[in-house]
Amino acid sequence: MVRAKIVSPFPKQFSDRQWARYVKQGRELVEEESSLQFRLGDLSLKMVEHSPHSVGRGVFLVLDQYADTIGINVNTLLTYRNVSHAWPPDKRVAETSWSVHKALAALPDRFEVILNPPEGKDRWTEDVALSRAGRLPHRPLTKDEKLDRVRTLLREDESASEAVESLIQRPDVAHRVMSNPSNQRILYRAHHEQRQEAAAARFAAAHEPDPGDSEDDLGPDYEDDEEAGAAPREEQVRRREPAVDYQRASSEVLELIGSGTTFLVDLQRMIPSLHVSEFTEREVRAVLDNHRRIRAALDWCDSALSTGDKSMDDELARILSEGDDEP
Repeated sequence: MVRAKIVSPFPKQFSDRQWARYVKQGRELVEEESSLQFRLGDLSLKMVEHSPHSVGRGVFLVLDQYADTIGINVNTLLTYRNVSHAWPPDKRVAETSWSVHKALAALPDRFEVILNPPEGKDRWTEDVALSRAGRLPHRPLTKDEKLDRVRTLLREDESASEAVESLIQRPDVAHRVMSNPSNQRILYRAHHEQRQEAAAARFAAAHEPDPGDSEDDLGPDYEDDEEAGAAPREEQVRRREPAVDYQRASSEVLELIGSGTTFLVDLQRMIPSLHVSEFTEREVRAVLDNHRRIRAALDWCDSALSTGDKSMDDELARILSEGDDEP
């Protein structure tokens, strides 16, 4: 193989000759380091042969004690051992670093792959080898590699939420994210579901009987009220019982109640503060049209609950489909 001439990428700092000399010295040191790493791995294999029966706690105890004695981290020694096992001496490429061997170690066709550097390259680099093995490079270059690194870092929910919160505090990023209709729908649904859950919890709490209440807690004036013609004690207690047993109700029932309660709570909060005089005719018409769709949906739901018939006629489908493009 004809080696390409080494040209300095920093001509103002190094001549081609200077750069080539530094590269030669660096590669020799890397080869020395790679040789030592392989030799340590080979030595651990000589001490305890690698076989299905030798893998286990006993191997770790031996190598852990040995690593402490020679002054190396046991996990580092185990890594050297695994790479040496994956690359028998006759399959190693002298001018290719140990790090590249490690990156390609899991590939079933590694012995052929390592002999064929990527097109346009005279040798493997560690990042290119990691990408070839389907792993994240240390220094992602392409858009996909950068996105893969982000996805890996955001696998934990807590870290992901904090990272997203930091990102959306950048106006340019938040604007680009929200300009995508799909993202708008995702965030809208998440917010809507959150409000439903909160409203259902408030509704349940408001109708949950106080476990400490007794008939004597109905008030000191109860007997006077009864004498004055108030409802009997049993009726007052019955009125305080919740309409639904929230411990046993199905998720569908709770979702229906929560959805309606959310709507009611939101309206009670918004209506008193509306600046109706500032609405345009078009905006008023849009709100009224939306309310018309809501009434139709409520009538459909009431009918399904009363009759069990969940079918939808063409007119109802037309009404409910209006405005589906809105987030």
